[in-house]
Amino acid sequence: MECSIEHLEADNYSSWRTDMKVLLMERNCWRIVTGTETKPEDENYKELRDFNSRKDKAYSTIYLNVSKAYRCVIDDIEDPVAAWKHLEEHFRPNSRARVKGLTDDFFSCRINPQEEIGVYAARIRSIVDQLKDAGKPISEWYQAFQLIRFLPPEFNGIVQYIYRWDDNEFKFDKILQELIAEESRLKQSIKDQNETCAFQSIERNISKTPRSKSKPSSYKKNIQPTRKNTKALIHHLFNTRIKPRINVNPLII
Repeated sequence: MECSIEHLEADNYSSWRTDMKVLLMERNCWRIVTGTETKPEDENYKELRDFNSRKDKAYSTIYLNVSKAYRCVIDDIEDPVAAWKHLEEHFRPNSRARVKGLTDDFFSCRINPQEEIGVYAARIRSIVDQLKDAGKPISEWYQAFQLIRFLPPEFNGIVQYIYRWDDNEFKFDKILQELIAEESRLKQSIKDQNETCAFQSIERNISKTPRSKSKPSSYKKNIQPTRKNTKALIHHLFNTRIKPRINVNPLII
């Protein structure tokens, strides 16, 4: 099965590196790139041929997943280990100014209006990964704290509950699970509330709508609005409203 990842550009090295690692693992080449698997002895022809084949595949996989504008960085290299290190040196954001900017981005990261918790968490993770690549990892505690730091007021209850957790439970992934569950509950609550308001509005409108007097009172009782028969009731009312009669005399032109 062919896998496709986003090509390496000037500003996506961190995510590209992770995707490329998985792709190379899927092709059984990652250990060659990291240097943990070395070239076998020349006497073992079968293993040597397999190693060289996977080594070539590792380099071609890396090269073809770099954007054309940056392939010149490694086009004179055929060793995947050297190519990997060369790309890291070229793209890894390890300057002091870059680290400072990423640190500011992390501690000022806020959830946007209407943004889902999962998307917000992904933005935080992206900054954390970039700082890790730059050699300045953010501790687990700060990651967890930032995740709940700027949430909307409707999350205050769950946030206060999380603050009472022990330190061994105060982890980013565990907090994210709780927040996603709370987000789902809040959405369902709002949906139920909207449906109730809409139903009550229909009830009020129906009570003000004139009904035909030709139907017995027992019939009116049987069509009292419920959630199941509201649509049928509205259809009935539209067909039984008292309409003005127009006398048409065919003799009058």
